[in-house]
Amino acid sequence: WFSVCVVWNEPNICLMQKNYFGFMFEFYLFRQYRNSLPETLVFVKSSAHIQFLNFSTEANHDFLEIQNGPYHTSSVIGQFSGTELPSPLLSTTHETLVHFYSDHSENRQGFKLTYQAYELQNCPDPPPFLNGYIVNSDYSVGQSVSFECYPGYVLRGQPVLTCQHGINRNWNYHFPRCEAPCGYNVTAQNGTVYSPGFPDEYPNSKDCTWLIIVPPGHGIYINFTLLQTEPVNDYIAVWDGPDHNSPQLGVFSGNTALETAYSSTNQVLLKFHSDFSTGGFFVLNFHGQLSILNERLLVSLLHCNSKR
Repeated sequence: WFSVCVVWNEPNICLMQKNYFGFMFEFYLFRQYRNSLPETLVFVKSSAHIQFLNFSTEANHDFLEIQNGPYHTSSVIGQFSGTELPSPLLSTTHETLVHFYSDHSENRQGFKLTYQAYELQNCPDPPPFLNGYIVNSDYSVGQSVSFECYPGYVLRGQPVLTCQHGINRNWNYHFPRCEAPCGYNVTAQNGTVYSPGFPDEYPNSKDCTWLIIVPPGHGIYINFTLLQTEPVNDYIAVWDGPDHNSPQLGVFSGNTALETAYSSTNQVLLKFHSDFSTGGFFVLNFHGQLSILNERLLVSLLHCNSKR
């Protein structure tokens, strides 16, 4: 249901009120309105889809204002003056105010509008968001939710979605997803690298590279927590530096785990290769650790300071 209250001068006293159970109501001043017409308010006790059928006021002097709420301080969603027919509007609250003002000079034919009441419903719940998490559980109109991936995954799609107002409630973008990519650059103290498409098997005929960078003065400790690849043909090569000219720390392949490597620099290049047959998985963790030289220097400095 919804109700209409027409008010003259006093903003909170109804001179005429009527309740409606249905969808459409017309409100109009489509005649030669008087000069200095007192403020006219219509309280629509529902969210409303407003459409203008006619509009003619003295440009820049007599105007219609629509507010998204029941108070004078509510946000304005439309202000119109002149002879151009306004575009349709959608309110997003259960109460909508329509104000009309006219000055002491010139009058026009006025306006005619209709509105359709509609129920304010939430947007559909997001589907299960694999390999990540959703921030904010309020799916009502105007609210935004953000999507973030767990370390080792990247977001495909828009990171923030907003519930749009309207008769058919929906989000302004398609839901994103988190994927284990085929290579990327990562700068972090620690993290995880997954085989492409994990937890599904990686695809055939792939060549992927990851560049891992930790803070200066640190080496990178790498350990495989899962390694199931086609022996020899599918492998992960690791270099102690940012490119293939750096010393190679090892080539890892087969069905083993707990393989480890440690770099002497703060950058490590990983390359994964798969051939045309047989898929598999791998998961490796990395962690930046102070290099042995820097660790010894730190110990010496602490030792010297303790003697002072």
